[in-house]
Amino acid sequence: MKKILECCEFAISAIDGAQGFFNELIAIILFVIIFNVLARWLLKKLGNKFLEKKKYWHESFVRAIFLPLNYYAWFFAAIHTIDLISQHFFSINLFRDLHLILKIGAIIAFIWFLLRWKKNIVNIMMRRIKNHEITMVPGKLDVINKIITVALIFIAFLMLLEVTHSNMNTLIAFGGVGGLALAFASQEIIANFFSGAMIYLTQPFLVGDLINVPEKNIEGHVEDIGWYMTLIRTIDKRPVYIPNSIFSKIVVINPSRMTHRQFKEIYALRYQDIPKVPALIDDIKSMLKNHPSIDQKQRIAVYINTFATYSLDVLVSAFTKITSAEAYYELRQDLLVKIYAIIEKHGAKAAVPITYFEMANKQDDSIPLNER
Repeated sequence: MKKILECCEFAISAIDGAQGFFNELIAIILFVIIFNVLARWLLKKLGNKFLEKKKYWHESFVRAIFLPLNYYAWFFAAIHTIDLISQHFFSINLFRDLHLILKIGAIIAFIWFLLRWKKNIVNIMMRRIKNHEITMVPGKLDVINKIITVALIFIAFLMLLEVTHSNMNTLIAFGGVGGLALAFASQEIIANFFSGAMIYLTQPFLVGDLINVPEKNIEGHVEDIGWYMTLIRTIDKRPVYIPNSIFSKIVVINPSRMTHRQFKEIYALRYQDIPKVPALIDDIKSMLKNHPSIDQKQRIAVYINTFATYSLDVLVSAFTKITSAEAYYELRQDLLVKIYAIIEKHGAKAAVPITYFEMANKQDDSIPLNER
């Protein structure tokens, strides 16, 4: 009878324990579900409110925070559930320091939120730049974006060291030995990484710039400057991926930063137009000096360049204030038409190569017909 009572008491305590286990498990799951539903509803309401008031930075904050918050809530529930199961069924503590794991998860979620918020802000700024709402070079925004990314990763690393109470001296010693071995194995990767960092610091070109790499016969617009390689979209829209270390060894021409474009043409006139050339040159100079797109502070040159084989070559040179290619070609067309009109006004004409043949008018009777 006593044994029966002991068995009954054990069964009742087991049932009570199981009920307590399942109640706690259900409570954890319900907490996460209710928390996520309320967080989604509240953040959506706040996001719509900020959009109506055009507070884009606040709205980007709301969009950035939900996903890390949601994942951390499920991470919190999963860790507690695993710990609960291990204690109930196996009577062991699977996690030696439950709070440390939760802290690490919180740090990762926090840094993830900051990276998402940063990305949203960069997208907003890029959109405003394209809409000409703010004046900023897209390449500078890209540099700031990558610098902030590196800073956030470094902050996360320091925070993880702090919560785990890691010994910095041991880490540095291990990093010195491991870093030496890694350096030999990944020289090219490290070279490209530091070359990418130098591109961001020295800024020989930015995203959106038109650059020319003569040694590689590459010309195009910079679309992305990564940590390992740079993407250039050529004039015929082909993507070219260049490792960053290449830029430390070759010359890069950046036409996007030119201050002027040179208009330079040579006009070949006939030799019989020499008397008309002085007045013609004066008119061309006057036209260039009065043209609004020509920089008068730069040298304007219109003079006889050389006496060529069949023509008198007149050089016309000036510097325009316009640097964009499309606008320059329109200006160049306008200048060519006006110069041609001046040449026509003075009655001059373009020289063309002519070959003269001289034939004898008299026949030499002393030469036999069969030898003529």
